[in-house]
Amino acid sequence: MNTDTLITLLRESQHEVHRHQYSHALKLIRDAKIIDLHNLYLSAMEQFVATLPYPSSADFTADKAAENEQILSLMIDRVVNDRERRGAKRSEGMNAPDERTLLLEKVKNQYFQRADEFIEAKEFGRAMEEIQRVYFFDPQNFVAKEYQQKIGQLADLNKK
Repeated sequence: MNTDTLITLLRESQHEVHRHQYSHALKLIRDAKIIDLHNLYLSAMEQFVATLPYPSSADFTADKAAENEQILSLMIDRVVNDRERRGAKRSEGMNAPDERTLLLEKVKNQYFQRADEFIEAKEFGRAMEEIQRVYFFDPQNFVAKEYQQKIGQLADLNKK
């Protein structure tokens, strides 16, 4: 897929962050990661969005939200620049990801997507189960750890 598709996904995710629809933004970022698996800035962007506070959170302020949107814009620029830089070097021997790696990313994305659906349905136990499945493929997944924390926080808030 080309850079235009990547940019479209990232701009849509930025729009979702602006609307505080973080789970939708994360899905779009994960789709972008499948396009460009070797882009470290995409992983950083995913981690950044996974840690954003929801408007109902005590950590949320309008000023901080505006600052986060600026940071996100800069990250998108970095993603695109890194893709173009590596595209130029690709002819020098950098390999494209293999089928197995792509398949594993898609499976992990499905677990995250199902977890998002369970979170929206306030089924936090089932959401946590989906996140645990990510660790089978990627035991050190930072985003899964962030999800676990958020699910725990949301479950606590829902009990009150």
